[in-house]
Amino acid sequence: MKRFLLLVMILVGYRHTSHAWGDELKVSAQTFSIVPKVGTPSGHSQTGNKIEAVHGDLKTTVVLLEQGTNRLCFITSAMGVEGNALRTACVKILAKTLKIDPKAIIANSAHTHTIPWIQVDSAHIPEKNTPLYLSWELGVDFLEKLQKAANKLEKALEPVTVEWGVAEENRITYNRRGRRLDGKSYFMREEDRMLVGEGYIGEIDDDATVVIFKNKNDKPVTAFTFFSGHPVAAYNPEKLISYGQFPQTASDKLSSYLGGIPVAFFQGCSGDINSKHMLTGTFQQAELLGQQLGDTYIIAAKNLHKSKRTGIEWSRETVNIPLAQLPSREALEKDLASIDDFVKRGKAGDENTYECVGMNFPKALSPPYRARLVEIVRPWYIWALEQHKTNNLKNVPTELPISISVARIGDVGFVGLPFEPFVKTGLKIKREAALPVVLTAGFTDGTLGYIPDATSCDDREYQAGYFRYRGNVPPYKAPGGDQCATIAVNKLAIFAR
Repeated sequence: MKRFLLLVMILVGYRHTSHAWGDELKVSAQTFSIVPKVGTPSGHSQTGNKIEAVHGDLKTTVVLLEQGTNRLCFITSAMGVEGNALRTACVKILAKTLKIDPKAIIANSAHTHTIPWIQVDSAHIPEKNTPLYLSWELGVDFLEKLQKAANKLEKALEPVTVEWGVAEENRITYNRRGRRLDGKSYFMREEDRMLVGEGYIGEIDDDATVVIFKNKNDKPVTAFTFFSGHPVAAYNPEKLISYGQFPQTASDKLSSYLGGIPVAFFQGCSGDINSKHMLTGTFQQAELLGQQLGDTYIIAAKNLHKSKRTGIEWSRETVNIPLAQLPSREALEKDLASIDDFVKRGKAGDENTYECVGMNFPKALSPPYRARLVEIVRPWYIWALEQHKTNNLKNVPTELPISISVARIGDVGFVGLPFEPFVKTGLKIKREAALPVVLTAGFTDGTLGYIPDATSCDDREYQAGYFRYRGNVPPYKAPGGDQCATIAVNKLAIFAR
């Protein structure tokens, strides 16, 4: 009978599934924190601004799951662990210490805009007594603490069950892609939200999800939390602070309720979802949003469902995102002229610099800063024009290949996307998935920026038009990010059997 079941699993495409029949699911977790100094370069500033105030620590949680010979490791953090040199360094440490396949390490960032930039490239150590050296010291501290946490994971593994709960939270986020009367989309900043009305929410993902792992004594040993929304309540790129925002505040509150256990936060599909108060909010307002989300997590934790399925399985799947043709030469030249005019006026301090090439900017940002944000997309237009001038359009890529992660832990599905997905992509996965609950996590194992859903590929506001910030790539084409949803749903259906 066992041989027959194993054959069926192979035929339907199961991968990375424990074949040690009867083995229990085991889990261990560690949380550590770092604290930056005032003057450290920011991890989310287009103009090199430094952190001016520090509000508490910034936490990272590592979770190891094991069933038989099958292992899966998550690292979640306020820091940008999802990509670039920091992810490479984290994966190297965890893979070596845990003796685990690097592909089995999934890194998710809360995408908190109020964090420092940390330097981990040992080949380029900055000079002492410089802001960049503060980043280097912070990077050393981060990796040393990650190593200490990794050293403890294997010995701390213990058998667990998986339970999950979901509660509704619609007080702290809103959909920031508005529509004007002419049908064009625009980035709905805080001032725009207030003009639409204080009660405006739009289409959001209001699931505040908790996944709790309990030992044989029915005691929680670690937990996952999930929510979708940019944590930007206390974020202003010209007046930067360091703060964990609602992901950390809410997860800390749940941790206290569950006895102080490690809690890993997963950021959802929030490419077009903001927390309230962006660019105008205070630390106190941001803290309130975190407390509200924490209360909702506790409600979810009081109404748990026990998983009917057992074990873990996971895979990496390749997805080809379709790309559209470049705009016409005439359209590009017209936009380039608009950019040059906008940048000139913005640098001169002209307050009447709010909209350019589909993007709009708030009053809270200075005209020179607005000009800088537009100036950054100028090289894309130069590149696109060059393809026309050199008759190279036939060589422009038509697809963007990416890798996504798909997993099942008990009854809980997980989909990790290496970009900033729009909320409709996440909702599509949840709506069509064969599992009762799915953590649809953007900002996972990659930094590809915004990739719109099928309904938004033709728009050009900041999020849908973000391809212009990425360099030499064409616009996205429908189904856009939803192509990942289709692949993920199919894989989850296999895992759910």
